[in-house]
Amino acid sequence: MKTFGEQLKELREQKRFSVNQLAMYAGLSAATISRIENGHRGVPKPATIRKLADALKMPYEQLMDIAGYMTAGEIREHPPVYLTMEDIAAKHETEELWLFDPGKWECLSREDILNLEQYFHFLVSEAGKRKS
Repeated sequence: MKTFGEQLKELREQKRFSVNQLAMYAGLSAATISRIENGHRGVPKPATIRKLADALKMPYEQLMDIAGYMTAGEIREHPPVYLTMEDIAAKHETEELWLFDPGKWECLSREDILNLEQYFHFLVSEAGKRKS
């Protein structure tokens, strides 16, 4: 099954719009369009989907259905959740941390990454204890 971003890219290309053109017509940044299409951002909110539908000259409900907000003609309050690391970093206002810079990961060995995995499990476990 294709992601919302992949489907948005197909719709944009069918209209023969560049990323910049769609961004301009929708009143969004080209970076936002690119992040959605490349899966670096989750499913947009309905207000953003409205802008995209208007820019693509397609029914809002159709794009809402593609985004997962609609089921059998009924609008859901929220789409299915597909969080990326970028979404989580933005939520916690930590996008500038080295952890979220893919370029910083290139110098790490497999052993380094496995050590990080173990530490990550430990942190998640500790966070779970704090919530209890």
